[in-house]
Amino acid sequence: MSCIRLVPLCALIELPELTIKKIFPLLYLVNYSIMNSEKLSKVIDTMRMPLIFLVIIAHLAPFTQPVIKFNISPNDAYVLVSEMFSHHIAKFSVRCYFLVSGFYFFKNYSGELIPFYKKQLKSRFRTIVSPYFLWIIITSIVIFSKNMVFVKLGKPIDEDFGVLMNSGWYHNIWEVPINFPLWYLRDLICMVLISPLIVFYIKYFKGYGLITLAILYLALIEIPIPGLSMTAIFFFSLGAYFSLEKRDMLQLFSKVKITAYVVTLLFLILSLKTNGTDYHEYFLRVFILTGVISTFNLFSFLNDNFKGMNRLTGFSSLSFFIYVAHEIYIIAWLKGFFFNRHLFVDGWERFIAYLIIPILCVAVCVVIYFIMMKVMPKVFVFLLGGRVPNYQRIESTNSPKIFKAG
Repeated sequence: MSCIRLVPLCALIELPELTIKKIFPLLYLVNYSIMNSEKLSKVIDTMRMPLIFLVIIAHLAPFTQPVIKFNISPNDAYVLVSEMFSHHIAKFSVRCYFLVSGFYFFKNYSGELIPFYKKQLKSRFRTIVSPYFLWIIITSIVIFSKNMVFVKLGKPIDEDFGVLMNSGWYHNIWEVPINFPLWYLRDLICMVLISPLIVFYIKYFKGYGLITLAILYLALIEIPIPGLSMTAIFFFSLGAYFSLEKRDMLQLFSKVKITAYVVTLLFLILSLKTNGTDYHEYFLRVFILTGVISTFNLFSFLNDNFKGMNRLTGFSSLSFFIYVAHEIYIIAWLKGFFFNRHLFVDGWERFIAYLIIPILCVAVCVVIYFIMMKVMPKVFVFLLGGRVPNYQRIESTNSPKIFKAG
């Protein structure tokens, strides 16, 4: 590891406790009241679909780090906007999912670790492990079938087919999943497996343990084992802390919302300015950390002030399908459609394509989802890890009856 990467970590470790409180008020987790579980569950529920939309946006732009120029020429403006949303703001999504997963995983933990662990392993095998491997298989079959058809038609094979046939089973199934977004489920499987260690770590070190994990995360310290990313470990453990220690997540985040908003905006600017440099990832991770806090604060505010937010609840099943399916050629074909018509190539037209493609992608996924639920509901629910769609009227204390779909 280079000296450049070690300096921030050393500087942070040497800070006195009072300074740490000032710099990381979000992480100094002590003396907070019992959580408002009902409100938090509603906030989390309304976040699912918007976060899935961000996941799709994340996959619109190529995984490069171009130098960003702050001017109004069409191409430079497009690079600025696409980098800001696809490779910065969109990163909030999976980090929020890890935090939420950690929170819900330990929500009913009563102190008896072994029975709890056995129960959770059985439950997560159905909801996480099975869907992970099933959708890896489905993706592989689709890639193989599509390219066999293309070969017979005399058309060239695509890059995914080359990866599928030449990279090996370990690479395609685990190291870099052939359905790339499934890296989140891969890491989540590992978090489930090491969950007893997380219990002991949180119970023994409490908030100080989270500060340590935050420092490791911000200093870019990683474990070189696929599935054990520091992103997963830190945010899953952060969610676990709130459940295990019965702290009110929304109350804590609310106490530092102004600080979080300001730091998020500041480090967004710094991240964009340093895009493509050795320092970029440091600024990006601070931006992500405070951005996740700001996301919860934003949705908490929206839920408190807009009754229409109820219409975003109940989409667990649909959002999961969009997550696992959108990269199976759906978004690639949409990008190709616009590219071949010179609408995703150059000039201001790229903005139109950038706005329309994720909407069309969600629309296509929704159509497929409802067709599959109509044609083969039991099989489809099994493929979704038992996530059952819920179409029913629900009562809300703050609003009239609304339609709930999941």
